[in-house]
Amino acid sequence: MSVSRPTRFHQLRDSYVQISKYVRAQLQQKHPSPGVKCASLCARRYSSTVALSDARSDKGSEAEVARDGAISTTSQRWSRLSEKQSACLKRFERSALNGSRITTWDSLASIKLDTDKQDAGAVTICGYITSQRSAGKFEFLQLVNPRLDRAVQVICSKEKMKRPAPGYTDDAVNGQAQPRNIETEIRGHTPVQIIGSVVRRAAPPKKRGQAESIHHLEDQQSSILDKLDPFVGQIGLLPHVEIQAESIFPLNTFPADLVAKCDTAFPPESRHLQFRTDHELRSRIRLRSMVASKIREGMLKKEFDEIETPLLFKSTPEGAREFIVPTRRKGLAYALPQSPQQYKQVLMASGVSRYFQFAKCFRDEDLRADRQPEFTQLDLEMSFAGAEDVMAVVEDIVRNFVWPNVPNISPLRNATSTEASLEGQNWSPQEASKFPRLSYEDVMTRYGSDKPDTRLGSEIHPIDGWLPDNVVSMLTSLEEPIVEVVKIEMKGAHPSAAARFIRSFLDAPTSALYSNNPAGMPGISVYDPSKPLRGLASFGHEAAARIEESFEPEPGDIFIIQTRARAPFAGGSTVLGNLRRDVLQSAISEGFIPAPTGFAGLWVVDFPLLSPTEESEPGQGGLAGICSTHHPFTAPQKGQDLSLLITDPLKIIGDHYDLVINGVEVGGGSRRIHVADMQELILRDVLKLRAERLEDFRHLLNALKSGCPPHAGFALGFDRLMAMLTDRASVRDVIAFPKYADGEDKFVKSPSLLTAEQLATYHLAIRDSAEAKAPPPVSIKA
Repeated sequence: MSVSRPTRFHQLRDSYVQISKYVRAQLQQKHPSPGVKCASLCARRYSSTVALSDARSDKGSEAEVARDGAISTTSQRWSRLSEKQSACLKRFERSALNGSRITTWDSLASIKLDTDKQDAGAVTICGYITSQRSAGKFEFLQLVNPRLDRAVQVICSKEKMKRPAPGYTDDAVNGQAQPRNIETEIRGHTPVQIIGSVVRRAAPPKKRGQAESIHHLEDQQSSILDKLDPFVGQIGLLPHVEIQAESIFPLNTFPADLVAKCDTAFPPESRHLQFRTDHELRSRIRLRSMVASKIREGMLKKEFDEIETPLLFKSTPEGAREFIVPTRRKGLAYALPQSPQQYKQVLMASGVSRYFQFAKCFRDEDLRADRQPEFTQLDLEMSFAGAEDVMAVVEDIVRNFVWPNVPNISPLRNATSTEASLEGQNWSPQEASKFPRLSYEDVMTRYGSDKPDTRLGSEIHPIDGWLPDNVVSMLTSLEEPIVEVVKIEMKGAHPSAAARFIRSFLDAPTSALYSNNPAGMPGISVYDPSKPLRGLASFGHEAAARIEESFEPEPGDIFIIQTRARAPFAGGSTVLGNLRRDVLQSAISEGFIPAPTGFAGLWVVDFPLLSPTEESEPGQGGLAGICSTHHPFTAPQKGQDLSLLITDPLKIIGDHYDLVINGVEVGGGSRRIHVADMQELILRDVLKLRAERLEDFRHLLNALKSGCPPHAGFALGFDRLMAMLTDRASVRDVIAFPKYADGEDKFVKSPSLLTAEQLATYHLAIRDSAEAKAPPPVSIKA
């Protein structure tokens, strides 16, 4: 019997069967029977659930432990603080505002409540608590708005005053509430946030002798009751509503031992309290802001671009002493700008046609009532323009953007008018066409000053040849002097009273300079019909007769005769001009003459381009013995023989113009030199600046060489303007933080001493005064 050999097919089939058995056996080991499989799955699910529950339990325990640890850590941190530190942090935590929906005072003033609606709903409002009073179970508080110009009455029960506001606890930081009595923390000037409801208020009874007036808001129909708050001064009380307080949050405290009322006089060191208690000071500063915004509005309408120029400049000899700012680079320093003059001329060469800015300027000069070491000026410049263009812009800004926006201001009037006050009339642009113009020669001749207050009258008159030679020789030792006289009208004062007044004036220590001046002492007589030659005998018979005929004096009028050298005018005033001004001011202060009112604008033009320097006034530091009357960039007027610049420079008239209002020089400007060669000639050949000083202006000369167009500009002293508008004698009264004697800021106590580290950083050393040389004198003409 033969055995057949297996085919390839059978071999493959047997291999497949064996492989299948093997795979099934392996699967059987991994996956048991259905019953076993179900039990195993349940066991696995149970164990997973238990594990998850245990994990969650563990995590909860960990969170509790972490929280307990955090609390313990926080407590430990606070326990390490001193009592003072802890109290400080808690007070600060309470001082934050609560909530974001704060009711505005404008919306509060606009609330209308009729007889049917007594409650306007809940409000959250902020301000200062000032006066407060008790009545029965209630406390009546006066809440003043953050601007300190409006107020509303707040009513709060005494029970609520003694109960802390929600969240207002002594331990607000760590959450352990310890009630605090906020009634003890609310004193005058306390800033607070109040939550309550607005209700209708009955008309308050008017106290006897209380000065109050009611007016309506311009943009609302609500009435405002003007009254004097004893803490902050004049305020407007909202008389138709009041607030019933639910919660009061003091946001800070005011010292209990500090009396700060509107009749308290604070020194400059407490400037912040001056602001808080003096409503007139606040009004002046706000008026300053408003006038600045109106001027800016006008300049932008005239297509001027407001461009800021750098404050870190370089030292250049413009005429005033500079403030130097040292740097860490040895031997190098900046200088604060006396004005943006050079930068704005470079802007004209850069293609900017009309520029302006409210510029900060710095000059290291002695302080006066109208002068600060740092001051603000409205600075402007125009390309392709001359003096007439600039004067027209400035006059329009003053007339149409300043005066109409200053409340209770008297109108402009002609500068040569000496008539009675125009107070009470409404100003309109049609009242006067333009400010009158007088030349420098005219104002010096007629008023003895280049910035006269023309409202006062009392012009100066020459009387050469009127007085006998022996009388003139008693007045002065000058050869062939100019003799001048001024009549002070005493408005009907008795001659004896006028004589006592002028005698007292001359005896005052401040008048010693008039009796001892180099030009000679003044000759003074009082017109008195009861005396020989009517009181003018000291002038001689002929002079007395001519004076009486020419001036038609009234009894009590004072005549002052003064001599001066026969030479062209120089500087800003004469001896008689200063004496005239001071006598008139003294007569006004003592009630002999009524104080002038209204505003008198005047352009003073035709100043000499150059003036002789004195030993104390070297000007630009040149070697020619002359200096620029304005600054070295002023152009000479057209139509003159410019060869005189080299042969007789003092005869050249500059294209320079000053704006004078009420005796205050509020600004000045000029047409500029726009040709580089001409500017260099003035600096080098006329002023004779040293070569190294000339190079200080190389940046400007290079700009002028680049096709710079003709241009002119002006600088309006904004501080002086505001002092004049608010009738203040000193610019300090219209500056938020002014400087006082020696340029000191008494509030922050600057300037301060340099430390050794600062001296080393800036490569500086302090020399003893004996070793230090006296600083060079500097011109004040700029």
